[in-house]
Amino acid sequence: MPIRAYCTICSDFFDNSNDVAAIHCGHTFHYACLLQWFQSAPSKTCPQCRKQVSARHIINKLFFDIAPEDDGTPVDPESLQNEHDRMKAVLSAKEKEWRDKQKSVDTLKDTIERQKKDLDRLRKEVGDKEMLCSVLRKQMNFLESQKNEGQAAKEEAKRLRVKMKTYESLDVVLQGQRSEVEAMITDMGVGQSAVEQLSIYCISLKKEYDNLKGSFKSSNEMCEKLKRELISSNSKVHFLSLRLSIKNLKFIITYCSLYLKKKVEILQRTLSTPNRTNEAISRLVFESPAPLVLKPPGRGPMTDSQEIDLNLTFDINTPEQVEKKPVQVPSKKMRLDPSVRSGYDGLGGRAKFIQPVSLSNENTYIATIMYIHKYLK
Repeated sequence: MPIRAYCTICSDFFDNSNDVAAIHCGHTFHYACLLQWFQSAPSKTCPQCRKQVSARHIINKLFFDIAPEDDGTPVDPESLQNEHDRMKAVLSAKEKEWRDKQKSVDTLKDTIERQKKDLDRLRKEVGDKEMLCSVLRKQMNFLESQKNEGQAAKEEAKRLRVKMKTYESLDVVLQGQRSEVEAMITDMGVGQSAVEQLSIYCISLKKEYDNLKGSFKSSNEMCEKLKRELISSNSKVHFLSLRLSIKNLKFIITYCSLYLKKKVEILQRTLSTPNRTNEAISRLVFESPAPLVLKPPGRGPMTDSQEIDLNLTFDINTPEQVEKKPVQVPSKKMRLDPSVRSGYDGLGGRAKFIQPVSLSNENTYIATIMYIHKYLK
């Protein structure tokens, strides 16, 4: 049977794979374990009995004669035990390593989760920063444009200020008094700038003179044109006024003739019944300055000169008085246009007449209307 011995340093059984060493105290160990012990221990002593030893006292290798088994198959329980222990140690180490790796994996997972959260947060912050940068970039561009516009406005204001000062000086030159112009020229001093300013004033004065000359010429032409137009318009107005006067006079004559015809007809109907009043009315009618073309109800001859003989008398046969029965005749109202009016007829009664239309307020029309009304009355 093999010797079931083991190394007290590593607790592994002795086998044929490892060298077995011994020291003078008699204890045996693996040669590699013993060398490691001597190298790591503070003092060189036996790992089991603690006796002082030295490297000279080590027997490096022991040789054992092992009898063969009956079946010819070597059975080495110590080797199996050593292998089993070694595998257990390896398994334990692997389990420990696995646990360490698992812890590392868990730690890495936590780290990854944390880094994912940090990454999302950083991405969000980067997006916000990019948006802020975009807004700031736009604002910067806007401010840059505002700055450029402000600079351009300043330059424009400076240029306009110089131009306004020049225009003020030109205004003084054009409209100011001689003393003001002389004072301004004196203040300009002597130099190239003063000469340039005076040349500008001279050119401006010449341009202003040319402009005034042209405007004066155009004004004269316009004045002559307006005078000609005024003369033409006055002639047209005079011609139209004459035509209007003629039309109005024709209109008045027409209305007056109609009025007189109606009045004569009314008087003729009145004279159809002979009595003293009718004779008086007939005398007044034929003594009145009525149109001579209107014939009297009886035979009243007209002279060749179309004049009325005021001494002429008329013999009218007076019919016998016969009682007449009243005959009821339905009264018919005479249709008159809106120009027919009623008024005093000059004989103590009232009569209807045609009122002429109103004319313009010119003196000739007023005089004509007054004469016609006086004539009709």
